Amino acid sequence: MTLVYICLMQNPQSKERSKQDGRRLRSVTSQNIIVDAMMTLIQRGILEPTAQQVADEAGIGIRTVFRQVQDKENLFLKMDEKVRARLQETLKRAANPRGNLEERIEGLIELEAELFENNLQFLRATLANKWKYNTLQKNYERNQRNIKSLLYAWIPELKNLSESKQILLTSVNSAGYWIELRENLVLSVIGAKNLKISIFQDALLT
Repeated sequence: MTLVYICLMQNPQSKERSKQDGRRLRSVTSQNIIVDAMMTLIQRGILEPTAQQVADEAGIGIRTVFRQVQDKENLFLKMDEKVRARLQETLKRAANPRGNLEERIEGLIELEAELFENNLQFLRATLANKWKYNTLQKNYERNQRNIKSLLYAWIPELKNLSESKQILLTSVNSAGYWIELRENLVLSVIGAKNLKISIFQDALLT
């Protein structure tokens, strides 16, 4: 009889804690599997995957999915963490605007096009579902603030424009406007970038 076994026999609470730790570990593992499956499905254009779709994609039982999706807010939080982790390299480049005004306009729009395109389906899912989930609403508001801060960091000359022009360019620079150009107007990535560059140049360089 090993020392560990003797200790466990003498302390039933240790056995119970071990069981609880095991359950928590399985729960965290299941959450990660489910979040990865949800992200895969969203990237395919399924903006709010069903429990059955998630179970099929993850290769786990529907009951396991049901237990986890009861707390969808937490799943969206974990998804957001994973998406943001993937963006760190791009965001590092975003912190160093360089060049004259014309170069910075083009550089910012190029950078944002990369961000928007790499996360297009996640942006669409957020816009489609933010009215139902508090986490997505908060994510949307945070992203809007971050995009606006990025805009003014790269193009501080905006502050010299009238309030109406600043509002216009902030709207043109939003993720929602990018989706409008790409999906509703069916512009290519290059076409959408060129249109935004033209709008900014007309407002700031003429």
